[in-house]
Amino acid sequence: MKKFLFLFCCLISQPLFAEQFQAPVTDTRWQVVESPLECSLTQNIPGYGNAGFYRRNGSSLKMVFSTLSQPAQDGEVSFQIAPAPWQNSDDVDILTSLPTDAGQTRFQIEGSVALEALAQLQEGRFPMIEYRSQPFSRDIQVMLSTIRLNDSLPAFQQCLQNLHPDSFEEVNKLTVYFPLGKATLDAASKEALNRLAGYVKLDDSIRRIRISSHTDNYGRSRVNEPLSDARAHAVKQYLLAEHKIPAELIQVESYVDHKPAASNKTVEGRARNRRAEITLIR
Repeated sequence: MKKFLFLFCCLISQPLFAEQFQAPVTDTRWQVVESPLECSLTQNIPGYGNAGFYRRNGSSLKMVFSTLSQPAQDGEVSFQIAPAPWQNSDDVDILTSLPTDAGQTRFQIEGSVALEALAQLQEGRFPMIEYRSQPFSRDIQVMLSTIRLNDSLPAFQQCLQNLHPDSFEEVNKLTVYFPLGKATLDAASKEALNRLAGYVKLDDSIRRIRISSHTDNYGRSRVNEPLSDARAHAVKQYLLAEHKIPAELIQVESYVDHKPAASNKTVEGRARNRRAEITLIR
């Protein structure tokens, strides 16, 4: 009896094996989504959700695991690299660990750590996460499969190379400046508008382009009011004529000298006030 109790205590003192989720060897499918603004390489993981790599233009690479069935408990998630079968090893390498909130369903790393995970995947190793799930009340492991990776990886890499150079954050607020008493666009202004228009043509989420025009406070209102209007019109016409931006996207506002960006008491301040501000709105 004492021997039985000793063995029983030893057994219950051992940690339970983690529940594992992975795409089946016979049905692993990688999906590549390609656009000038975003690239993704993902696979469905039955019983769990999906996982893979994402990158949006202007941002770093991300590795993301998403689930609806296995939300996390309060604790932490460990991002790991499991060995390839040919390595004959059970040791895993820890990439990083991050805190989790109760109910969390998305787990991600980005930048150099995500790049390392992708490089390890290409070497035949298995990026995975481990955390304590609410439904199981114990640790689970979720692993990316390497099966058929080489069928989809070239398209993903090509997409990364072709990402548009400008992100929304880089072009959504633009200011162009005008010479004293004029409403003409110089070369620098046209180049900035070219970048903005190039992005607008790619991003279907842009609902409006707002153009706000301004003058300094020198000169009479009967001169400055039409001058402010002309500056907004110059920007609008450039977008319409040179880039065929739909007119219904463009909203024009003329503030004359009522919203200065700087003091009108200095030459430099007045130069900053002779402007048009272009804002992209989603």
